[in-house]
Amino acid sequence: MAIIGIDLGTTNSLACVWKDSKPLIIRNSLDSFMTPSVVGIDDDNEIIVGEVAKERLITHPGKTAAEFKRTIGTPKTYNLGANLLSSEQLSSLVLKKIKEDAERFIGEEVTEAVISVPAYFDDTRRSATKQAAEMSGLKVERLINEPSAAALAYMQKHGFEDGTYLVIDFGGGTLDVSMIDSFDQVMEILAVAGDNQLGGKDFNEAIYRRFLEQNELSDDRLTPEQKASIYKTAEACKIALTDMPLSVMSVNIGDRNYTLTLDNNTLVEAARNVFDRIGDPVKRVLRDSHMNINEVKEIILVGGSCRMPTVSSYIEKLTGRKPCTDIDPDLAISIGAGIFAGMKGREEDFKEVILTDICPFSLGVAVQDRRTRELVMDFIIQRNSMLPTSKKHDYYATTDNQMGLIVSIYQGESVIPKNNIKIGELNLSCPPTGIHEFIASTTLTYDINGILIVDVTTADGKTYSKFILSESNRMDDTELEKRKEQLQKLRMAPHDDEKQQLLIARAERVIEETLSFERTVLIDLLMNYKACLNMGNDRDIRLSAERLTEYLDRVDGNDVGLNG
Repeated sequence: MAIIGIDLGTTNSLACVWKDSKPLIIRNSLDSFMTPSVVGIDDDNEIIVGEVAKERLITHPGKTAAEFKRTIGTPKTYNLGANLLSSEQLSSLVLKKIKEDAERFIGEEVTEAVISVPAYFDDTRRSATKQAAEMSGLKVERLINEPSAAALAYMQKHGFEDGTYLVIDFGGGTLDVSMIDSFDQVMEILAVAGDNQLGGKDFNEAIYRRFLEQNELSDDRLTPEQKASIYKTAEACKIALTDMPLSVMSVNIGDRNYTLTLDNNTLVEAARNVFDRIGDPVKRVLRDSHMNINEVKEIILVGGSCRMPTVSSYIEKLTGRKPCTDIDPDLAISIGAGIFAGMKGREEDFKEVILTDICPFSLGVAVQDRRTRELVMDFIIQRNSMLPTSKKHDYYATTDNQMGLIVSIYQGESVIPKNNIKIGELNLSCPPTGIHEFIASTTLTYDINGILIVDVTTADGKTYSKFILSESNRMDDTELEKRKEQLQKLRMAPHDDEKQQLLIARAERVIEETLSFERTVLIDLLMNYKACLNMGNDRDIRLSAERLTEYLDRVDGNDVGLNG
């Protein structure tokens, strides 16, 4: 039985299988690589998926749904005639068609898949994607981040070279920007950012608005069918501008014909807000990864919207670097997912490649600020931390003779806890503790399956634990116990903890033995290393350890060669 890789896209979906030592894109029943992510109900009340459903978006807008990837993991539902379906149910129908087409194409049963998701998808959206796969009859043990898939496709073509890559995945409905570090056959995501409400659809809407404005038409006076017709023509106009300098929209409304002439300069003007929103995640990823654009080996563009000359030109203007466009932006994600499926199937071609995952959001607890007494977030696991991870923070009493504490755990980036997602709470008693004295430590341990273990150890040495698992996680009891056992080892013995302690101890010894300038430099390097251990990603930790070790070797005259 084959394992396939699936790019479950907002606009189109496609699949790939690793066969005969190469990725093979699967053709659907219409002999096309891409299946529109559109679901509808036909006149006989039968489900239709793909190209046929897309054609009925104009004629049967009340019986057809599209772009539901944007709302996966939310309570949003869609009306298909008399049927009310969730994004997960609609996605499962697309995945079911992909599965059936794959079985027909490769001539064998398909029961398992690797599905790509935006790297910034939170646990709810990831779990919802797995749920959709389960409903379609597919087993999905691992999801792959879309930028990792794109990087795999790039490196399969160009070779696995060490370096840092900025991957911009701009599709029909979502934007995903990631910084990926490749070293020693390990691919590690350093930082992610994105916008799940930004994509090629927004260019269509910008052209739609320009068309109405140019022709003095009012949106609220158009029928659903007329709106759908204009949208479809706007999309065709946008696609035409990929290869032609000029495109003309022509739409019949009633007994009149309306037109709009568009070129790329006019498109930039009409969609100025869209371009501005593209730049924000790019800047955030550079900031979060502590990278300068000149340190980036290659900027890789993938996703259908990156075919637009205006998009690649904007990225080049924004970064000052010409991006790489020599891999097919429509196929790159599915190719990468197919490669990863081959890796998962233990294909010899990729047995040495290691693909890491990250936490796309921060996890922490609410604490009381000493000055204002208001609740603020203390981020224990920072976003972009490599998984699995385990981090500990200490806390102190906020009142005199304090005999209890509430540990409220949140997911999100706001400093105000109530603006984040509350995922759990521990209400504990403890021995009377004086104000500002140590009262407890909290350890958060998190893995790629969305399993979080919270350990709180009070001043008297008692430990209280809470196990948090996303509601939509479908792991069976045996697998759950296996994952919990692995996490137990992680929280008992943090990754490279002994090496880190040895490096710190060595630095502290050498600092005592040195004077003047060397001592100042060593203190600065040591403090930076400690800060990275507390808050940095694995690349930051590795690089700061290398810098500290290099200087210690120079001063100490002893080439230990530690990697922290």
